[in-house]
Amino acid sequence: MRLHPRCLSLSILAGLSVLAPSAFAADGNDIFSFSGYGTVGVVHSSEHQADFGAPMAPDGAGHTDRWSTTPDSRLAAQVNANFTENFSAVVQAVSEYDSERSYAPDLTLAHVRYAFTPALAVRAGRIVAPTFMLSEYRRVGYAMPWVRPPVEVYNTAISLDGAELSYKFNVGESTAVTLQLVAGEADEKVFELHDTIGLLGRVEFGSSTVFAGYNETKLSLADDPQLEYLLSLYGPIAPELASNYHLKDNDVTFAALGYAYDPGKWFFRSEITRLAGEEGMLAHTTNMYASVGMRVGAFTPYATFGKVNVDSPITVGAADPIGVINGILANGNEARQSLTLGARWDVRESVALKLEASHVDSDAGSNGGLTNLQPGFRPGGSYNLVSASVDFVF
Repeated sequence: MRLHPRCLSLSILAGLSVLAPSAFAADGNDIFSFSGYGTVGVVHSSEHQADFGAPMAPDGAGHTDRWSTTPDSRLAAQVNANFTENFSAVVQAVSEYDSERSYAPDLTLAHVRYAFTPALAVRAGRIVAPTFMLSEYRRVGYAMPWVRPPVEVYNTAISLDGAELSYKFNVGESTAVTLQLVAGEADEKVFELHDTIGLLGRVEFGSSTVFAGYNETKLSLADDPQLEYLLSLYGPIAPELASNYHLKDNDVTFAALGYAYDPGKWFFRSEITRLAGEEGMLAHTTNMYASVGMRVGAFTPYATFGKVNVDSPITVGAADPIGVINGILANGNEARQSLTLGARWDVRESVALKLEASHVDSDAGSNGGLTNLQPGFRPGGSYNLVSASVDFVF
């Protein structure tokens, strides 16, 4: 088991906490407030020829470490500034394992917000792309019942550099509607998004919440000179493949639909997403999960079913004269289904302990969502995960 102490480094807290105690308005009211959250997590995978890792991480539990802290552990610090009743700002830094095998703190939020009216507001700067129902707090383990949000759907966390216009209104006395228009770009190291635009809506009525969203973007994969050279070989011998399979400016669409019912003593939550676009490197997938749980005092047992369908070709067969594109398509096959049983224990206010076990069955030829595949890995198999975490907020 390899531990990474920097995961719990207080370096980001040290810098931001200096601001909070000394920043007061002239009338004695706080302008700045300081808060944070974190998770100390560990996961074991039964698959020793590949790794279960955090989104976009190159390794994790399984082959690299039988027990790993990297998929779920993180520490975050946030400073909020309320300059006036209408004008505010927020800065958040998160230390978590990333695609470069580093825990270097990343600036995940850095934006200003201005409310023209109680209903109409704009945010500009670095914001969380509101792709999913739980996007705003997908990293905040304490805010969710699970050890991690279902990875079949929550397979990425994107910070968007751009702007968001939101409008809230009521329909009748019991229905609240929020509409969001977002635009911007993102650099997530392993890929970049450009010309991103999205329209999202949330409707809350009674104990129910309905979420829907649609996004369009241009996706470019990180520079890979070796892969670029291999793809360049297709030009003279397979021009159609060369025009479809490229690393830059792939048109991508993403749609999401979610529903949650939470009357208090129990909850049900489900989301389904669809990733599509032009034929190319990125697999087109339909992803979903459904989760139900019951609150019994300080305990919340739950069960979650997840599924990933790959809706685009996983091979072009003999049309590939070199084999590189077939290899890329096979590597993008993450089709699978999973069943997770777990429980949350609210040990005290602001601290929760969680334990869960998952069984994952991969479709034929699928890597099951695993990474760092070794020569002995056999696609289409199954594996088990055992996970535990301590979530906290402050």
